[in-house]
Amino acid sequence: MLGFGVGSFAMIIVLSTFNGFENIVEGMINNYDPDIKITAKGKKTFVLDSQISNQLNKLEEIAYFTPVLEEKVVIKYDQHQEIARIKGIEPNTPHGTLDSLVVLGEFYLGDSLKNFGVFGAGLAQKLNLFPGSPELVTVFVPRRDVEYNAINPSASLSTQYLRSSGTFMVHEEVDNEVFITCLDFAQKLLLYPNSISALELNLKAEEDPIKAKEKLIESLGGQWEIKTRRELNEVLYKIFSSEKWFTYAILSLVLFISSFNIFGSLIMLVIDKKKDIGVLKSMGAEDGTLFRVFLWQGIYISLIGGGIGILCSILLVWSQQFFEWFSMENAIVSAYPVELLWSDILLTILTIVFLGTTISLYPASKASKTHIKAIN
Repeated sequence: MLGFGVGSFAMIIVLSTFNGFENIVEGMINNYDPDIKITAKGKKTFVLDSQISNQLNKLEEIAYFTPVLEEKVVIKYDQHQEIARIKGIEPNTPHGTLDSLVVLGEFYLGDSLKNFGVFGAGLAQKLNLFPGSPELVTVFVPRRDVEYNAINPSASLSTQYLRSSGTFMVHEEVDNEVFITCLDFAQKLLLYPNSISALELNLKAEEDPIKAKEKLIESLGGQWEIKTRRELNEVLYKIFSSEKWFTYAILSLVLFISSFNIFGSLIMLVIDKKKDIGVLKSMGAEDGTLFRVFLWQGIYISLIGGGIGILCSILLVWSQQFFEWFSMENAIVSAYPVELLWSDILLTILTIVFLGTTISLYPASKASKTHIKAIN
């Protein structure tokens, strides 16, 4: 019972912690990535005309849409130089969700006189860049409209300057390369006047992204590539899923090893009760009855032990959610995040029942085959 109790306790705790961390990362992704992203098939950029805007405005599911321009650039600050990805957005776009990602400074993209940018935490660290830093940040990219000039290389570059207003944090891939600035700044730098690389759509609350995507495909046609947030982060979601199932497999192996205690005790019990089994058979007990007695004995041991472990883990997870007993230092959250899912509890119970039943089959079968002569 103790073995199953500890195993089931650990399984619920670890799976709940995985759920908590997944929720944090998913929440950050939800604040950074749109519900749906539209790009042109076979084209790097396109022009947002009135026809596309009108079709998007007709869809009731869409709360608002944002034109963005993204491209690889080279960014330099002081003596540090890195390859980065610029993301230009409209300054009048609702920034409520993006504001929540800022960990230093503020989310401010500048005005007609000064250009500002909000930098990913990893990129800012590489550049040794902080909000309010005195020196300008240089952003440059090779020009597409001129040939390379070996005598004057700078003439072959499109260069713009800005300052840092804030630092944001999403996840490592984004933090290490992305900075957000004004769309006009990006269009001037990349020499894409009036052009954008994508449209980011935010849906109204409770709207289904999959159904909205189907309506967009029907409305806009097949020349557009339309992806939901989950499709944009497919690799990340697969990593979460595979890590969770891998952890479940390891903890199931621990429970499997613990179940050998039940196997050993049941075998010893069968040997010890041979005479009693012979007495029961002489009184007319059938093989199936004796089989079920020892089978249920193993199941009861696993269920009682596992049940106590599950109850203890539920109490610990709930208390961690409310009281935050276990804290984290130098992290984006103050305490270990946990979330209890009933599906995890059901999965643990089914695992316990399966292992308890499987490991009890042989001792139960051995008990049922005990000959009546064992009465002597």
